[in-house]
Amino acid sequence: MASVGIKDVAARAGVSVATVSRVLNAHASVSPAARARVLDAVAELGYRPNTLARSLRTDQTRTLGLVISDVLNPYFTELARSVEEEARALGYSIIFGNADERPEVQDHHIRTLLDRRIDGLLVSPADGGSALVLDAARAGTPMVFVDRWIPGADVPVVRADGRGAVRDLVAHLHALGHRRLAIIAGPAATT
Repeated sequence: MASVGIKDVAARAGVSVATVSRVLNAHASVSPAARARVLDAVAELGYRPNTLARSLRTDQTRTLGLVISDVLNPYFTELARSVEEEARALGYSIIFGNADERPEVQDHHIRTLLDRRIDGLLVSPADGGSALVLDAARAGTPMVFVDRWIPGADVPVVRADGRGAVRDLVAHLHALGHRRLAIIAGPAATT
């Protein structure tokens, strides 16, 4: 079965291609009657916009890349879920990569995402940093580090205030009368 194009929708609705485009892009300059005919034609024909063609025209894919350090870590699983929910609410899709704490796997995912022309990249860098991440940032790829960072990289970082949290925790326990405290922490190289 041949795919249905915008010209097919225009012919079915009895309007121009430009009118179909305006309806699909929610422009207010279309009469309610024409809008209804276009939307009926879209539904009847099962039309789906060609996002590849749109991305070539707009230079946007409405896609973000998310590369996390370890999908088995519940923190990163929850982070990925939250990022996906927020991105979807803003009209973006997420392509996800799990680095498994291995810089070479992280770089594989980042290279693939950059090749797909994603609109932005969120990375929780694997230990050891990455020349590829730094090169992508220097080349202007919109990027944010999440939870971890690479020293010297001019990339915004979103992370929890671990020192403040520990300070508040110790103050709380001290106020309860506890005087002998211990902490069990993860690897020293991670945040």
